[in-house]
Amino acid sequence: MKDTPAATGPATEPFAARVARHVSDLLRLAWPVMLSRAGILLMAFCDIAMLGRYAPGAVGEANLGLSVFVPVLVIAIGLSSGIAPVVAHAFGRGNWAECGQAWRRGLVWSLVISTLGAWGVWQGEWVLAVLGQSPDFSAKGGAVAQALAPGLIAQTVFAVSAFYLEATRRPMAGLVVMLGANVLNFGLNWLLIFGHAGFPELGAVGAALASTLVRFAAAFAMIAIILLQRDPRHAGVTGPWETFWGPGGWRAGYLMRKLGFSAGLANGFETVGFAAMSLFAASLGPLALDAYSISHNLVATLFMVGLGLAVATGVRVGIETGRDRPDEAAFAGWTGLGVSVVTMSILGAAVFLGRDSIAAVYTDDPAVMARAAALFAFSALVFVPDSAQVVMGQAVRALGDAWIAILAYVLAFTILLIPVGWWMVNRGGWDESGLVVTIIGCCIVAVVLLAWRFRVLTRGASR
Repeated sequence: MKDTPAATGPATEPFAARVARHVSDLLRLAWPVMLSRAGILLMAFCDIAMLGRYAPGAVGEANLGLSVFVPVLVIAIGLSSGIAPVVAHAFGRGNWAECGQAWRRGLVWSLVISTLGAWGVWQGEWVLAVLGQSPDFSAKGGAVAQALAPGLIAQTVFAVSAFYLEATRRPMAGLVVMLGANVLNFGLNWLLIFGHAGFPELGAVGAALASTLVRFAAAFAMIAIILLQRDPRHAGVTGPWETFWGPGGWRAGYLMRKLGFSAGLANGFETVGFAAMSLFAASLGPLALDAYSISHNLVATLFMVGLGLAVATGVRVGIETGRDRPDEAAFAGWTGLGVSVVTMSILGAAVFLGRDSIAAVYTDDPAVMARAAALFAFSALVFVPDSAQVVMGQAVRALGDAWIAILAYVLAFTILLIPVGWWMVNRGGWDESGLVVTIIGCCIVAVVLLAWRFRVLTRGASR
């Protein structure tokens, strides 16, 4: 797939026509990415919705295990995500072989870091105990974390393969695989949560085991799609491996690791901050934890729309950078931000207006339903700033900026989010809604800083 050609050069093209071209190119790439990313968390929604009908407290157990698993997963995916701008730059230059070789280097790198991450998640019970959870909560959450741990490897491999296909403008494969994965996850949940058809009744641990099995199936499917593409050797996905680290060795993967470390650290600061919010919610009691867990799942699921726009924005900025068209790269970045703000505003309004009906989808417990619906009124305001900050983060990294943007995440999601969130529920007199208000403010700080950085990097681009 190629970008839609402009009828005239950017310097002479009418502004409205230029905007329409960029929006068209962005959405054509973004919508399969949106649905693919949403499919990842749709599985989590399925888990929570089915656990909400299994037994009181099961949702909370699953969320505690996820509070260990998700930060490590997001850091691992971030560390691997440097493949996306590297492949996009090579694709912009028309170097297909380098695209595939970068995927192979990314595959090895992802296996190394995700194996280490899986070992860390396996220690989930100890982690939860150190973080102040009760022995009972630590044991139950730790069992869920252990069931999730092997799936971290598979999910990271899936992500690297998806980044490669998306950066070469072939996002449909990931969407198709995710659709199949969700169907399989529902079936396995039915068997392993409730113990149907002679399977053991495992509750929250069963949901985690189902997710792990599905993640491995999805990873193998993505690898098969890449290896079975037309002329795989010309595409660089087969051929001499050369070294343990893939074609070109350790040195050839420098830029990928550099940008990946930047994204991994940034993702780490953000997700650790969000995990801390879950722990603060747990300190308010099981009802508050269930309500916050449901709200967080809804925000995270719809955030996948924003993340899809962010990935597409990063790919488009990277491709235009590879083509040595800085003016188009800058315009692609600002277009992505604008589309994100409009799209997520609409979704936020829909959540606010439909908060009672949405809460009823998640649980049939009247107390949890009422508390979650009240929390959705605040959560509806998270979507715009949270999506905008990830769009700007992707755009900045697509320009090759590795480290300066990290300072925005350190300030927003470590220096501000964790202590302010703790104060809101322990000293400020807020319930779990105070945690959501804190998240909104910190996301606004992040997007302002990242947009400023993107403006600085693209200041010399012609209009």
